[in-house]
Amino acid sequence: WFKVPTPIGEYNPDWAIVLEKKNEDEEVEDVLYLVRETKDSRNLDDLRPDEKRKIISGKKHFKDALGVDYDVIVTANQL
Repeated sequence: WFKVPTPIGEYNPDWAIVLEKKNEDEEVEDVLYLVRETKDSRNLDDLRPDEKRKIISGKKHFKDALGVDYDVIVTANQL
């Protein structure tokens, strides 16, 4: 359901993870945001041009604009 508008269409990453660390009073102390896109290769040149552009746009949106950790992964172990 979560989509990011890009110049070439909507982009929705495969994984968006939010991890909250609470203190003894159950107040949130730390929040970790991760966004991950799964592909067969981490090399963007191996992807179709539209996939490559959407990943570049997604990276700018999450990492550069919002400061959220964004990466392309190949296996679930890389989450």
